[in-house]
Amino acid sequence: MRGLRRGRVPAQGNGAARRHDLLSRLLAPFVSVAVLATLVLLAASPAHGPGEAAPGGAVAAGSLGSAGSPERGSSGTDSDRTAEDDGDAPPRDRVELGTPTSKPAQGLDVFYDQTISWQPCDDTGDGRGSDDDRCGTVRVPINYLDPRGETVRIALRKVPAGNPQARRGTLFINPGGPGASGLEFAMEARDFFSDDVREVWDVVGFDPRGVGESGGFSCLRSEDLDSMYAADPTPDTRAEKAAAASSRTARLKGCLARGGALARNMGSELVARDLDVMRDAVGDAHLNYYGISYGTLIGALYGAQFPDRIGLMVIDSAVSPDYIAADSASQDDVDGWAEEEAATVEDGLDAFLEDCVDQGDCALGDDVDTARTRLLAFLDRLDRKPLPSDAQGIPRLTEGWAVTAINAVLLYPDSWQDVEDALRVALEDGDGTDLVWTAMDTVMRDDDGSYIGGYEASHLPIHCADWPLDATSQMEPSVSVLDEHPVYAHLYGVATDSCEGWVGTQRTNLILTVDATSPVLVLANERDLTTPPDGTREMGQGIFGSRFVLVDADGHGVYANGNDCADAIVDDYLVRALAPRNGEVCDA
Repeated sequence: MRGLRRGRVPAQGNGAARRHDLLSRLLAPFVSVAVLATLVLLAASPAHGPGEAAPGGAVAAGSLGSAGSPERGSSGTDSDRTAEDDGDAPPRDRVELGTPTSKPAQGLDVFYDQTISWQPCDDTGDGRGSDDDRCGTVRVPINYLDPRGETVRIALRKVPAGNPQARRGTLFINPGGPGASGLEFAMEARDFFSDDVREVWDVVGFDPRGVGESGGFSCLRSEDLDSMYAADPTPDTRAEKAAAASSRTARLKGCLARGGALARNMGSELVARDLDVMRDAVGDAHLNYYGISYGTLIGALYGAQFPDRIGLMVIDSAVSPDYIAADSASQDDVDGWAEEEAATVEDGLDAFLEDCVDQGDCALGDDVDTARTRLLAFLDRLDRKPLPSDAQGIPRLTEGWAVTAINAVLLYPDSWQDVEDALRVALEDGDGTDLVWTAMDTVMRDDDGSYIGGYEASHLPIHCADWPLDATSQMEPSVSVLDEHPVYAHLYGVATDSCEGWVGTQRTNLILTVDATSPVLVLANERDLTTPPDGTREMGQGIFGSRFVLVDADGHGVYANGNDCADAIVDDYLVRALAPRNGEVCDA
């Protein structure tokens, strides 16, 4: 589940290009290989596959309507069209939502009796939002098993529907991370979502509990993150390995100490419960939701807990949701997982090196094999002797900071030229400044030492709550595997996170099953290295009656990624309540 992606994403028109730039900034990379090393993904699919009706599931001809979920807007025949009206367009099914029957759990009534006091946002004067945006909060219990205990206020930002007469309700959005800011996502909503979507939905982003303005705390401080990224990614001696493990454990203990009860009550399951309180507070009977990347797990876990409350839900580029404790895992299992991920990492780096070579005058060499060898030798030299840097607060380019910079080429294709230029300066001039700057940009570190966006500082307790420890937690790939895959060994061979000593809540829904009563839209790009399509399919298989769409595209994130077919499917679904048939494919 590491954040990997490559390939140049085609932009179709200025609007598509602008929206994709926003997507690249909003999506933070996934947690480290420690997650992969603590998971065994299910090889077998659940009993129901996507598109198969589960008990109570329904896709019917009719309107989208229920209490708190208004009927389609007064946009005339366009709102009521079917795909058959478009000639050769694939058929679409109308979505009908039933009347929910679930009630709040005992003791939670007070949280379900809130009205949000929407006020002008404080930041509209700095150009990041619009004067029309409104901000507010809802109060939720820190521990749902103790509703009379401590509470936290969840911060929300609303971009009001452009056409109030056609307004359908509220579309909640989450950009993933885990721990990325939904308030930041909402600030970009006018450029990210199509005009049609924004006309009919109040788009509302939120900071998840413990993140940003929703009780955010200093889980990992700037000095913790600086130390983590500067650390030796290839510890060779027993002492170096012990120091790395000790640092990981110390970071978690510090996070728990600083975060108190809130740090111990993180995780996507609790965020999903908070979402239901938010849904009620805006007056909608169903949750309408767009989640991307790690935000898909929040949406899926919401569906598992509140299946009759699912409205129009878009699952875009999903994480693989299922977890089985690897109590009997062997070293061979760990080595096998590492080899699988190594192949992906090597392919991603080779794509970058091939681009460097093809451009001519590549500082690493004239062919990919030579370039790879020289890059690894450069990293080994940094392990022994870091290069000087003029970057504020980071006076040396260590191997760790260099690896962080090089990771950018696997995460963001538009970084390739910058990394090539920075490597040239480091190799030819012995100056590490440009590579440090690239690394800072990759992890969203500002010149003053602060980390922007929430993910870097907040992801650890979410990771530990969502993915319980198991027998593989302290196991590392064998030396023989790391020697055979030196690119992987340098870039991802050592975990930066550890949940050893975690004392907080743990996810209970470890094998995803969602008895959805309306079709959920599940989207995947064929060549998404951050969340490969197989994982997205797995999530779709756990959501009974879902509609899976595969897009012939590179990159992470389907919507706003430059594919007109995919964008039209999402817009049809959200604006006109028309669901595609399961298994539809969008060509490049």
